[in-house]
Amino acid sequence: KGQSKCLDMCAAPGSKTTQLLERCPALVVANDFSLHRAGILSRRCRGRVPAEIAARLVVVNHRAQAIPRVASFDRIVCDVPCTGDGAIRKNQDLWRYWQPHLGIELHSRQLQIAMRAASLLAVGGSMAYSTCSLNPIENEAVVSALLRQSDGALELVDVRDRLPELLRRPGLKSWVVADDALTPFESYSASQELLPRCARRRIRKSMFPPQEEWIKEVL
Repeated sequence: KGQSKCLDMCAAPGSKTTQLLERCPALVVANDFSLHRAGILSRRCRGRVPAEIAARLVVVNHRAQAIPRVASFDRIVCDVPCTGDGAIRKNQDLWRYWQPHLGIELHSRQLQIAMRAASLLAVGGSMAYSTCSLNPIENEAVVSALLRQSDGALELVDVRDRLPELLRRPGLKSWVVADDALTPFESYSASQELLPRCARRRIRKSMFPPQEEWIKEVL
């Protein structure tokens, strides 16, 4: 799209932003919550592309779930903070601190960021949600909750024809939500009955798989 305005919600360290600058001929806004990382992002992007391309880059410093609504964007990259457990095979040190609760603790923030991205998306625009995690609570659960809460304003798009060489697998339609001891919960109501009062708020309805009827309708 010739003059698409692009937004990178959680941009540092900058590899995605650099690709956006190379592919998007118009404005690219790159955001990061950390002021330090935003500075690194700016220097890295401007050092990797020609000056005339870097002139289209605007770097901002906001919480991703609270980016001001100053414009609508035609393309949004929503690569949210995650546990990163999908990178374990290349960074095995991740095993040292991985715990089941990490994905649960990030889920609400990931959904908030995705919802904010959707609210900033122009009609007819495209949004890519991604993580470096294999955890469905960080992936499928967030996407299905986003679709449900959008009440039909968003839809999944099949992009196999655009990226035929990208390795892919179908998304999960069911998964398990468990506590720190890996005790599974059959449903949200079951989690609220079994968990002590102090731990109940950690488990959200949006973490659980949607109803089969809804899946068939959407997919």
